Amino acid sequence: MIPFVVDLEDERAIELELVGGKGVNLAILYQQKFCVPNAFIITTHVYESILNNPEIKNALSTIDNLNIDNIAELENISNHIKTIICNITLPNDIIDLIFKYYDKLSQGANNTNLHVAVRSSATAEDLPENSFAGQQDTYLHVTKENLIEKIQECWASLFTARAISYRKKSNINYKIIQLAVIIQEMISSEVSGVAFTANPITGFRKEVIIDSTYGLGEALVSGLITPDHYEILTENNEIRRKIIGEKSLRIIGKTNGGIETLITKDNDRKLEALSDKYIIQLSKLVKEIEKIYNHQPQDIEWCFMKENFYILQVRPITTLFPIPPYAFNQSGLRCMISFGTIQGFLEPITPFGESTVRTLLGHFLRKVGINRNTTTEDDISSNPLQHKIFKSSRNRLWIDITGILTSPIRSIFSLSMIDTGMDKIINHIKYSKSFPIKSMFKTYIYLMLFIIPLIFRSIRNFIFPRYGKKLYMDQMNKYHEFIDQGFKDESNRNFTNSVQHFQTILSILPLRLMHYGASCVVPAIISLKILQKLSKNPMDALALTRAVESNPTTEMNLILWKITILIRENDHILKLFQNESTINLVKMYKEKLFEKNIQFEIEEFFHIYGCRGIGEIDIGRKRWSDEPRIILEQIKNYLKILNPIDKIHEQSKQSAYEALNRIENHLKWSFIQRPLVNLLFNRLKILFSLRESPKFHGIIQTFGKCRKELLSKAQLAVNENFILHSDDICFLYIDELQLLAYDTDHKQYTKRNYWKNLIEQRQIEYKKQMSCKRIPLILMSDGITYYDASTIPDDNKDRVELMEGEFLGSPVSPGIYEGKVRIVNDPINSELQSGEILVCTATDPAWTTLFPIAGALVLEMGGMLQHGAIVSREYGLPAVVGVSNAKNIFHNGQFIQVNGSNGRIKILSD
Repeated sequence: MIPFVVDLEDERAIELELVGGKGVNLAILYQQKFCVPNAFIITTHVYESILNNPEIKNALSTIDNLNIDNIAELENISNHIKTIICNITLPNDIIDLIFKYYDKLSQGANNTNLHVAVRSSATAEDLPENSFAGQQDTYLHVTKENLIEKIQECWASLFTARAISYRKKSNINYKIIQLAVIIQEMISSEVSGVAFTANPITGFRKEVIIDSTYGLGEALVSGLITPDHYEILTENNEIRRKIIGEKSLRIIGKTNGGIETLITKDNDRKLEALSDKYIIQLSKLVKEIEKIYNHQPQDIEWCFMKENFYILQVRPITTLFPIPPYAFNQSGLRCMISFGTIQGFLEPITPFGESTVRTLLGHFLRKVGINRNTTTEDDISSNPLQHKIFKSSRNRLWIDITGILTSPIRSIFSLSMIDTGMDKIINHIKYSKSFPIKSMFKTYIYLMLFIIPLIFRSIRNFIFPRYGKKLYMDQMNKYHEFIDQGFKDESNRNFTNSVQHFQTILSILPLRLMHYGASCVVPAIISLKILQKLSKNPMDALALTRAVESNPTTEMNLILWKITILIRENDHILKLFQNESTINLVKMYKEKLFEKNIQFEIEEFFHIYGCRGIGEIDIGRKRWSDEPRIILEQIKNYLKILNPIDKIHEQSKQSAYEALNRIENHLKWSFIQRPLVNLLFNRLKILFSLRESPKFHGIIQTFGKCRKELLSKAQLAVNENFILHSDDICFLYIDELQLLAYDTDHKQYTKRNYWKNLIEQRQIEYKKQMSCKRIPLILMSDGITYYDASTIPDDNKDRVELMEGEFLGSPVSPGIYEGKVRIVNDPINSELQSGEILVCTATDPAWTTLFPIAGALVLEMGGMLQHGAIVSREYGLPAVVGVSNAKNIFHNGQFIQVNGSNGRIKILSD
């Protein structure tokens, strides 16, 4: 039988669906013998019965189609619902039961006129995912006479305008939320406040933050006063920082019920509400409470009376970014960098994608002598405790670089070519002395066994660049023949063998890229670095990269442009692309209804580049071959371009030779240096294009082939009813995929529900993490998070004076351009018009098709060798990266100037 009312000591008081999040937390602490004021809880069963009233049901139905941006409509609907709930007459048996428990509470407190607090407790609040802090109302110093009235007002507060809006924005349906009401003994507190068991701003987990004030905490949580503020380091219980607030008001309870506000005396304003002794005591107490919640940081409301602390509310701090757990045998401070930032892709990665990247990179690190104590079984495992280098948090990958920061070579470690903001933070961390240098003799021996042959191969490729490039491409062709043959082999016809072949592929690829790819890219990068040193203006050296032999990304755009020209020359197909919807064009393409030559060229494009897609580094994401509408939509955009893309490439290449002339004209010792400059330029032209090749020819094409084959084999699991869709395997780690393949091949039908339930849970979590847009660049294991480099002190000698309306980033592609801003969050729905300035967080190769349309590029993240920087140079687009918060600084239609030579961006007009 479902109870209408429970005590805190009742065993059912820790059931979320019965007492809500706040009720569960209080009951847990009460039952764990923490000092919590006694209370009883009116369960969600009562609330549910009240909402079954036809009049309320009818009023609630208006929420479904509510536009929360219409403030007047939102307020009207909210007020209507609250009025109905507050005016309903409760059944007598419910009222009698509530008063029975109130009398029991009064007897326990030995106070017949007991004042209570009436607090809401929703089933979707005070949870790890959503705290809902302040979304429902609390009533203090309530007497028996107005208890029922306040309970009904508490129910009604679930439908305040702010609560309705919050749930709508969080995609939480009010129908799944139930509300319990806590009736808690009122403590006439001398001092009240809040305590955070971690710093809610920096994320630092070894720091407690306490705010305190006189009287009840209502003045503090309502923002009416400036409280005393304390920051306590928990390792040594030291008050690191103390600020005495004015505490100009205090709220206290009245004898006959309700509260009143008093002015604090001048002398009391200058005094601390609590002594240091009690602050330290409270800090220790809240850390003990945190342990109950598996060390998850908590936001705690407390009060103090007669030298005792009482806990009034506990909720998780949901704004902190979760820290990946320590792996087995790991300890001490760890530093982790965002893999997504390096890739220019910040959305969550699927479990299959995560374990594939981890396995690929794990093989690479073991080949060079790093992370030798791990195995492939660790890489493919779903157990986070086995992930020592490549960790996961919020479905994103993080690379633990602690080993680099504690090694003597850390002084030469730099991320400036990848992301300037990340590099600035790492330099700050390196010099903070948080990571003492350790001896890594064995690692260096293994590393040298990799580096020395790499040096010799790089020298060979510098001397004979075309031979090195041909050798690399020949090896990649042999590697792809191995992939194709393996999947065609008779022995790989079942699901299990295909998964095994996939793992073999992942073990082979890193060695091919290391031996043949890296030795081509290294001399190219060194050539660029030397050219920058020889140039009077380093940006001229960067401009030389515009003359490189086409890389895979550039070639892709030129092929797409070739298709565009064919369509322009065919009146019938041109009219189709101009008048038909993209959905209809996709249908025509799949049914092979285009004219033969155009159909062939589009099919050939997808044969080569169909393996690409948004977030292509995640093998679990759909490819262009899965969603051809993306490319057909881009062709429609290309048809609007007036300046031919091939001409843009030629102009860009010509600007490289103009930059070469400038460099040669400013050489100090022209007779000696000119041959060197030309030699380096020649090596740069031949080899620099291979910077994108290992990812495309190596990783992305591999992912495309393996994904296609594994999805095909996963259809066997669909046929046997183990999973619902073939791409459900993307929500499994590789070790789990092995087991699913085994169960499918051996018809282990008892496992059907297990696989379906596991995949459904993972899909729900993945979808939830898609809404997480703010991702740190760097995570520390003590909780400190760096979202950008704005908090890192500037070196005065490098400081640039900016005029009003000017912003500074890192220049990565020279030139000056003025145009209108277009903020783009998604390349599929970009609405980018020809000549507009593309402003976005970061780019991966799936964004490249937008570059011929754009006039310039501004990125929030990135560095010299980030994808967007490389391609923008090849197109001759001025580009600036590392402009923190650019999508909020600028807005659509704003007219700005982008200077890709010095990194300045200037707002010209709104």
